[in-house]
Amino acid sequence: MLLTQSHRWQRAVIVALLTLPLLLIVILSLPVWTFWPWLKQERRTDVLKLAEKLTDTLKTLMSTLDK
Repeated sequence: MLLTQSHRWQRAVIVALLTLPLLLIVILSLPVWTFWPWLKQERRTDVLKLAEKLTDTLKTLMSTLDK
């Protein structure tokens, strides 16, 4: 019983460490989303591509953690 609880804690720590970079990206991109209406179209496209890549990466990461 103790081993399964420690395994849960390890998994929680790993997930927390993996989400820290995501949190950092979101916080650092906040100015971009704030000034979204005033961005040029090509910049908007770049931001949307970045958000799409980030979403794909997170989906892949979460699917590997579920297994």
